[in-house]
Amino acid sequence: MSGLIFDGHSFDELFIYGDPKISILSSDVKYARSDNRNGSIVIGRPWSNSTVSFTIVATGAADERRNAFSTLGMWLNVDEPKKLVLPDTPDRYYMAIPSGSLDLQRYIEAETASVTFDIVDPIAYGREVTVTVPSGGSVTFNVGGTYKTKPRIESSAVRDSTALVWSLKLDNLDHIHVATGSADATTVKLDCDERTCKVGNQVSMITLDSDWLELEPGTHTLVMDYGTGAATVTFNERWL
Repeated sequence: MSGLIFDGHSFDELFIYGDPKISILSSDVKYARSDNRNGSIVIGRPWSNSTVSFTIVATGAADERRNAFSTLGMWLNVDEPKKLVLPDTPDRYYMAIPSGSLDLQRYIEAETASVTFDIVDPIAYGREVTVTVPSGGSVTFNVGGTYKTKPRIESSAVRDSTALVWSLKLDNLDHIHVATGSADATTVKLDCDERTCKVGNQVSMITLDSDWLELEPGTHTLVMDYGTGAATVTFNERWL
């Protein structure tokens, strides 16, 4: 099967390879036991790392095969997770890192090797979507995929001297407030996944009554509750 891409490198350039063996959404149920009741209580079901493994085949002259595997070694020499695109879902990617050794098996006219990736985030990332909340207004939009996602938000915010707060509200329920500290124009940047906030060039914090926003699949409305200046909201659709 063709179409496997890691860190921007297509394996079609170097190899023939078989269908990947994929283990995703692996989980271990966590239990708590009590002396005064039968059985146990389920306290969580966290997902562990998933894996993708496959066998690749290099053909051609011996020096061509050696050069191919040398290039592969360069591609796999990373020390942090990179994007892995699987053949059957070219519009999505996982964050993965190579694991284990690259063991070669030599034949007269070919060589094979097994490659394994650990998928450190078992939820796939789909297309990136950007919506704009107009200054002082609202926007209704749809989130695709099958799993919740956390947006990145950026706005050039202006507040008058009485409030000094910039805020967005999601579906008239959750809201995120940022104290700008000034009535002057400034930039607010939020990453709801990393839980980071910057006002201008300074690291800041959201207010204690705020929520880090999460977007479930479906239709949502964002309202600029306080502040002026359009807000750009960006998110990746996520897939189980």
